[in-house]
Amino acid sequence: MKRQGGRAGAAGLLVAVSFAGVVPVVSAQEAHAGHAGSPEGGRPTTSTASIRVVDDPERKELAVILGPIDLPAHSSHHMAQLPVQEGTVPFDLTIRGYRTHIIDGHGAPVPRVVLHHMNLLDPGRRELFLPIMLRVLAASHETRPVSFPGWLFGIPMKGGSRFLALTMLHNPTEADYEGVTVHLTLEYERLARLPVYPVAPFHLDAMYPEVSATKAWDLPPGHSVKTWDASPAIRGLIIGLGGHLHAHASRLRFENLSTGDVLYDIRPRLDADGHVVDIPALLHRGRGVGALVVPEHRYRITVEYRNPFDTVIEDGGMGSIAGALIPLEDWPAANPREALFAADYDWVVRSQVEHGAVHEGHGKPAGR
Repeated sequence: MKRQGGRAGAAGLLVAVSFAGVVPVVSAQEAHAGHAGSPEGGRPTTSTASIRVVDDPERKELAVILGPIDLPAHSSHHMAQLPVQEGTVPFDLTIRGYRTHIIDGHGAPVPRVVLHHMNLLDPGRRELFLPIMLRVLAASHETRPVSFPGWLFGIPMKGGSRFLALTMLHNPTEADYEGVTVHLTLEYERLARLPVYPVAPFHLDAMYPEVSATKAWDLPPGHSVKTWDASPAIRGLIIGLGGHLHAHASRLRFENLSTGDVLYDIRPRLDADGHVVDIPALLHRGRGVGALVVPEHRYRITVEYRNPFDTVIEDGGMGSIAGALIPLEDWPAANPREALFAADYDWVVRSQVEHGAVHEGHGKPAGR
């Protein structure tokens, strides 16, 4: 017998880099349950999805607009989804903040709860610890607006480079919404020079190098441990760390195996039922700006769970670490011929198709 646990889906890890003062705090915990199972409730949705990128130079804001799509009441996230869309960065810029909002076909606001998650990916650059697409930013309905001083911190994006935008929506409300569009607004700077500290997001998952929808594993009764080891592609300074865990998690750890230094070691706060209430974030202020990581060293993520039941919790385990890094070298380009990159790219596209997204040109992002 197996006890059913929650799954995290395409954005089980949401990296929201927010800056308190001038130092980033990384939050990666997203409440998410019941991803497994068959479509439930609601009527079929329809979509004539497209992408628009609209610049407002006076406000220094770039809007990425996805949709439209109709959202009937009581629609689960197993409904037909917006296809993955491909856009182009119009000019060199540095992202210094972002926010999301959602409107219907009449321009009226739609409750944020319909946004299950949204991701912006850069297929031209790889992740720090794995040769897959760089996850630039993500948001869910819980994500608050992010903003920080553009002259000091920022995520550089090259003009002419491609990006992928994907969303997962649902509508747990009592109302129908027609012609819904999702708006991701990027606050930017166009400085002649990069900010003092160019920042790149990164993440590690205890299920790496597997590329799949859930990154989840079955939890046996009692105490269990899962680890993954890797080396970063370049040298850099970690300035903030956070994590994502499921119910009954007892510990999340990130360490340098080569030196024995512990970079992150937390025990999540749980409620009476074992659900995660809070995962502490860590700022690396120490000596200098941040904690140094180098390709010559080996690093490990360790996730511990304590299943209180005498049966297996199916897909009950998950563990990820999200961080913000100041690169000390040029960020590495992605290699589309790399097997893991190709598998990740295929999964990103397929994950939307498997949710029933209307998709012209199966296997490629719409708009390409």
